[in-house]
Amino acid sequence: MSDKLPRLTAMQDSVMEDLAIALQAGAASEHGRAAFRRGMDCLDRLNELKADHIYAPLSAEPMLRDYVSHLDSQLIGLMSRIDVLRMHVELALESGSHGFAELDRSLAGLARQLKASFRREAALIPIYADWRARQTTTAVVALQRA
Repeated sequence: MSDKLPRLTAMQDSVMEDLAIALQAGAASEHGRAAFRRGMDCLDRLNELKADHIYAPLSAEPMLRDYVSHLDSQLIGLMSRIDVLRMHVELALESGSHGFAELDRSLAGLARQLKASFRREAALIPIYADWRARQTTTAVVALQRA
């Protein structure tokens, strides 16, 4: 996964850039809607990447399980707000709602909440890197002994 860490950061940056484009263009524009959809597609892939390559291995490690669980419980409220804001924007875009000022506020709120989420989850990166280094060292020692 260490080779995936730059990808993870790039994907987070891409999500935030797409949301910034959507905000600048406005949800009423086709360009804004396209940027929002790109950002949400990237967010879905990012969440899968984190779940499979960061959360799953760290949660399986007995020494780190409690820390990951604690962080996860801290993020629950934040993730719920993100889901609600995302759903509001998606439904409004699908229904062709004309409350674009409210839609843009929801989009801005979504961007703020995602930024906060990414900032909080960043605490896992050095923990993951240390864990990965230990795993690699353990594997090398085991190969040398064999």
